This record gives sequence, structure tokens and C-alpha cells, in this order.
Amino acid sequence: MKLRKSVIATLVSVTMLAVGLGASAQADDNVVKIAFTDAPTLKVGDMEIYHPSYAAMLAFKGAFEKSTNGEYSVELYPNGTLGDAASTMEQMLIGTLQGSTPADGALSAFAPDIQAFTVPYLFSEVTVAYDVLDGEFCQNLFNDIAEETGIRVIASYDNGGFRHFTNSKKEIKTAADMEGLNIRVMDSPVYLKLIESLGASATPVAFLELYSALQTGVVDGQENSAVTTLGASLNEVQKYCTLDGHLLGLAFLTVSESWYQSLDAETQKKVLIAGEEASIAARGTCRYAESIAINTLSEEGVQVYSPTAEELETFKVSQEPVIEYLKTEIDPEVVDGLLGAVEEEEIKAGLK
Repeated sequence: MKLRKSVIATLVSVTMLAVGLGASAQADDNVVKIAFTDAPTLKVGDMEIYHPSYAAMLAFKGAFEKSTNGEYSVELYPNGTLGDAASTMEQMLIGTLQGSTPADGALSAFAPDIQAFTVPYLFSEVTVAYDVLDGEFCQNLFNDIAEETGIRVIASYDNGGFRHFTNSKKEIKTAADMEGLNIRVMDSPVYLKLIESLGASATPVAFLELYSALQTGVVDGQENSAVTTLGASLNEVQKYCTLDGHLLGLAFLTVSESWYQSLDAETQKKVLIAGEEASIAARGTCRYAESIAINTLSEEGVQVYSPTAEELETFKVSQEPVIEYLKTEIDPEVVDGLLGAVEEEEIKAGLK
């Protein structure tokens, strides 16, 4: 694994200076503090539901406190009260925080091999993704990450559902329909290669500027989960949505490896079981939110199209350029191992 230990060490040093490491800063041994950068709830259509990461935190809290008969108390800190995702992971590494809920992008700054999950059209079904995340390959990967970075993944789930294309110009059924469109992307080589390999133009735009860029025609379209598209009111400036599911954004409930290793074996087991409960809760929340969001987009006037299996195949031309790029940036064995794990689960599910 290509892990940036020097970067992590530098970040930890800076954080240590910022927060101090006096005895007063040390957390009570039986208090587990978990941080989250966003609000606890999401507005999806007319409904307000828990954010998947907050659902994970609540489930972990309930399960862990119950299994330890109240010996441990779990405190939740949403709304970024303890800093952004990078800051909370730095705090985990110095021991002032026990847990955080980073999305895949934030975690990849500490564990670059997480980028393997950005292969386009990696998962044909969300159930396959869950089976892969819970399977041997990913559990070994998470163990390696814990050993190398000091951050242990105990729950994994999608962050609002599959990402889909929207635009204001035309209905997209196949990759050929992408030609001529200018699509907003995050400033990431993976996203640039994805869009360009499909024949469209890719333009990085900050998320806070996205609505205006779509409204004024700076870009024609964008790609996000239906939950994000609706939550940012992008349906007001987009006419078409294609449910291609090119990427499944992930998020994780993580704990400090040093804290985890300080626990006895029985308590460690309880942490992992509570993590499993967290995964179940967050995944259920994601499925519910995604379903509501897609239906609401349609009700609000967006033309939502679900490509056929044959049409989806045309989009997979984007896989190879991204795979080639990722193998130059992270451990190629991780990329191949993940692809193999996905294929194995698809065969089990009768999808191949």
C-alpha cells in the first residue's frame, strides 16, 4: 500500500501544537467521542431524515453502550463542531478523539488505496457493493489501513447512493449522447478522465458555485447522487437525469486504532459488532433517502431515465483510463484485488 506516512506525521504534529497534549486534554477512558462534519439530518423532498453517517453514529452508540452495560458512554459531535474531516482524523491519531465519519475522499488523504473504489461502474448493484465491503478482501484492506495509518474502519456504507448524470440540454441514454456536453466535476483526475473518456468536456467547479454555473450555462450538467442533486436544488436548473450509477460514493465510521488496541479482546469484539449495526443503519437510511430523492426529482419535473443493460455497457468505456491512472497512483494489487472481489460477488449473485 502506498501510504503517506510523512504527510500523516506532519498533520499530527501540527494538530498537537494546535490542541495541546496536556493531561487535561486527555479523554476519559470510558467516554468515546465521535465527530461528524455535517448536520444530523437531511431534507429530502418534503421529508427530513437522518444523514447516513449520523444514523451510523446513533446505531453504534446504542449498540456499544448496551453491550457494555453502560460502562462506556458514546458522545456524538455533529455539525463540524470538532473540525472538518481531516482535522477529526488528526485528532484521532493523537488520542483526543476516538471516532469520525469521513467520506472516501477525506479518508483517501490518509489511506490512498481507498481511491480504488473510484473505478467507474465498479458496482452494478448496491447489494454487490455491500457484499464486497463486508467480504474478505475489504476487511483485509481495512486491517492494513488500520496498521499503516492508525485509523480503523468499523462500518462502511454508501454516502447517499449512486452518482448519476444530469444536464439541461438533452436526454442521455448511451455514452454517445454525452458528446458535446460540458459537465461540472470535482477537481480530481479520476472525474476528469471519466467525463473525457465518455466524449464530454469536464470543467471543475466548486460545489458552492455549482447552482450558479448551471443556471448561467457555464456548464450544461453535473454528476451527483439524487439526494445531493435534490438537496442543493439543482433540479431547478437541470431538465434531464440519467440513472447510470457511474460511482457509488462511500463513507466510513472509523475509530482510533490506538484506542481500539487499548481495549481488551471482549470489548474490541463489541466495538466491531456495534460497527456492523452502524453499517446496517446507514445503508438502510441511504436506500430510503435515494428512493425518495429519485421519485421527488421526477415529481418536480426532471425527466428521469433508467438505461437498459445494453445502454449501460456503452458507458463502461470509461473504466480502463481510470484503472490505468489509479494503478500509477496507488498499489495496483489493491485495484486488481478489488476488481476481482467485485466479480466474485457478481457471480455469486447470478449477475455474471
